[in-house]
Amino acid sequence: MTQAIDNIPAEIRWQIATKGLTGACVAMIGALKEALGNEKFDEFQVGLWSQAGKGAKELADAFELAADTPKALAELTNLAAMTSMGPEFKFEIVEATEDKCVARTDKCPWHERWKEFGFTEDFCEAGHQGWGDGAVKSLNPDFNFTLTMNMQRGDACCEYVIERKK
Repeated sequence: MTQAIDNIPAEIRWQIATKGLTGACVAMIGALKEALGNEKFDEFQVGLWSQAGKGAKELADAFELAADTPKALAELTNLAAMTSMGPEFKFEIVEATEDKCVARTDKCPWHERWKEFGFTEDFCEAGHQGWGDGAVKSLNPDFNFTLTMNMQRGDACCEYVIERKK
């Protein structure tokens, strides 16, 4: 039976694994929020996802990827999100200067699972902000990450800004 996995194309295995991971997490997150209440749940999310975001540094180091400009940081955090949470993400950089980069996504595995599970409240904001903070601070502490739009709140996309600290 273990040899049968070789008959499933890698891209299909990745899609199945992503849907399974994000689906299981979404179910668990819904139960946790109900058990903890909003404030404690958000604290939990920030801590958990901040730690997870720090994995971006391992990716950058392993593949010698630059993290010295806002655009490089955005590209790297997008890559880290896709490699750790799956291929359903679609990212777009909409602005990039020496001190600031704005990136958006209108396709996200987490948002897709929220919809599939019928969740309409915002389970995402604290976790997304925490993940971005953890990733950017671990990659280059001279920059900040700010989530500015969120599909779970009803925005057309999720948007984040990476800016050089002043």
